[in-house]
Amino acid sequence: MIKLNSTLFRIKSIKYATQLSRFLSTDFKENTKLSLRQKSWMDSQQRYENHQHIFYSSHLELQDEYMSYGLKRSIQNKIKKDLKRYRKEQKTLNRYDTDVPEDWMEDYEYYNETNDGNGSLQENKYGTADPNIPASNVPCNGCGAILHCKHQTSPGFLPTEIFKGRTENELKSLTCQRCHFLKNYNIALDIEVTPESYIETISSIKDKYALAIVMVDLLDFPCSIWPGVHELLGSKRPVIIVGNKVDLLPRDSNSYLDHIKQCLTEEILKSGFDRLNVKYVSLISAKTGYGIEELITQLQKIWAYKGDVYLLGCTNVGKSSLFNVLLNSDYCRPETSDLIRKATTCPWPGTTLKMLKFPIFRPSEIRIYERFKRLKSEKFLKAEEEKLRIESARKTGNISDAVPVGTIGRTFIKNIDDVDDAFAMSKGTQPITTFNERSKEYQKSRWVYDTPGVLHPEQITNLLTPQELRELQPKQMISPRSYRLKLGMSLFVGGLGRLDFIKSDSKDLDWVQIFLFASFDLPTMIVETEHALEIYKNYLNTPLMKVPMGDEERLRRWPGLQCCTEDLIVKGYVLKSKTKELNCSGDIILSSSGWVGVRAPIDVHCVFRAWTPHARGIFLRTPSLVPYAERIIGKRIRNSLAYNTTKPFVFKK
Repeated sequence: MIKLNSTLFRIKSIKYATQLSRFLSTDFKENTKLSLRQKSWMDSQQRYENHQHIFYSSHLELQDEYMSYGLKRSIQNKIKKDLKRYRKEQKTLNRYDTDVPEDWMEDYEYYNETNDGNGSLQENKYGTADPNIPASNVPCNGCGAILHCKHQTSPGFLPTEIFKGRTENELKSLTCQRCHFLKNYNIALDIEVTPESYIETISSIKDKYALAIVMVDLLDFPCSIWPGVHELLGSKRPVIIVGNKVDLLPRDSNSYLDHIKQCLTEEILKSGFDRLNVKYVSLISAKTGYGIEELITQLQKIWAYKGDVYLLGCTNVGKSSLFNVLLNSDYCRPETSDLIRKATTCPWPGTTLKMLKFPIFRPSEIRIYERFKRLKSEKFLKAEEEKLRIESARKTGNISDAVPVGTIGRTFIKNIDDVDDAFAMSKGTQPITTFNERSKEYQKSRWVYDTPGVLHPEQITNLLTPQELRELQPKQMISPRSYRLKLGMSLFVGGLGRLDFIKSDSKDLDWVQIFLFASFDLPTMIVETEHALEIYKNYLNTPLMKVPMGDEERLRRWPGLQCCTEDLIVKGYVLKSKTKELNCSGDIILSSSGWVGVRAPIDVHCVFRAWTPHARGIFLRTPSLVPYAERIIGKRIRNSLAYNTTKPFVFKK
């Protein structure tokens, strides 16, 4: 037995000696088999050799390699599902004004080709203007501007080749040149619309007995709550607050929607609205239909048929999308929903220039009862579908199954026998069927108005090009990206924002955990604060920052980043004393580019400094919108400041 133990000891000694000599040899890298993680770490370190003072870059580290399998699969499914839409977008991403088809006017049914040979192609590319022809009284079906052919840069312009000689009924079926380019070519034409015209349009509501639906972008508030809207509406105006794009917010707990509604209500009251005037707060998704049916129920319950309803909000919060959804719901008269064309919805701000409207369906007792029966019959089926979706999300990790979804039904549908048949032989040639709001049946109607958007002074969307705006908008539910930000370090969010960690009142605190909520197309970079300005100049318009992008002229017009005059102080605390789980203490808003959640230790004050173009949209929001963001991230990547990204939802109290 003793001989056996001595033999085993000799074998182990030889084995350890061999390993030690191999470790000490200069050919260690060649002789030792490295793991995949070690190889990836060594590759990432080699990428930083030519980038001084940069500690982390999502572009250099290729963070998608560390992405969890569930998130990768979800993104792949999303790409496959929307392949046609992405291809169409890719074709138009690099489109300029010179790429406008010369035959674009042939898209219109009423087009008379008139070319007298005078003028160059550049002058006639967008059609001919004739200031001598009077404007019509017909609004555009897409933006609500009055159709005319007087001036090309005025809202509602149509070329003379299309406008001239058209009857009123024919014009009612047309959209203006700007809406046509937005829908068909993803090109936003410059239109001369002053902020004064916006205010003048909204101020007309002040003396009317009407309900205001104030829409807020949940990804961009308080920057999407216009500071002067409560003054224009009056001190006694009944208001319903609607938070849109809830489908893009991550699910950090089972009660996350209640917490989001609470945060939205607090910000609304801070902006100047009276609590007594706020009749209801709703969270919806105009894209997935979530919350729409409940909103219609509350509108019929709170407001009934007392007066008109106005959709208000800043640019690109989803007013036109909600208008289109309500147009095809029980809130609109069923015989008019097919006659009124949908509003223009595009990612560019300010796509609605004038007021569009549709008549409200009077909610009588019998109609409310019929609607209640339909909703009750669908309730069980919707609940079962929701259970299946949640179960599928738990098993597969598919993001689309975790997104809140709702179906929008119609209780009252126009009778098929009443539909005009344009091909019926017995009736002969049928006139163009359009909506006539001046008829007797609509004289006492109540209306829903889609008002133009107002650009918030703290937003940066007007500084970005259409291609840059597409990079800014999340494509699906946001997966937070987490980092360890040490003292003296700065986080860059593309070229649109920067956050510096200046100091803290704890001597033992070396770093703080932060969570970035922004589009995954925006790259991130962590650098030394001392060299942040130099790095920003060197890497602007490169893949490491990506946005802004363009030629030298574009960069010459870019204002750069300016810091806020006041430092932002975040104090750590526990949101729920029973659980004692450390949560995010607050959110630092970086205007329209996103926000950063800070998870500071309890009772520790952390001081930050934020930078955005013209120092716009820098706010400290407490409590945090997603307080338990740590639940929806992975483990920290070895030898890195970043954490793994994972599925943006969790089913936990």
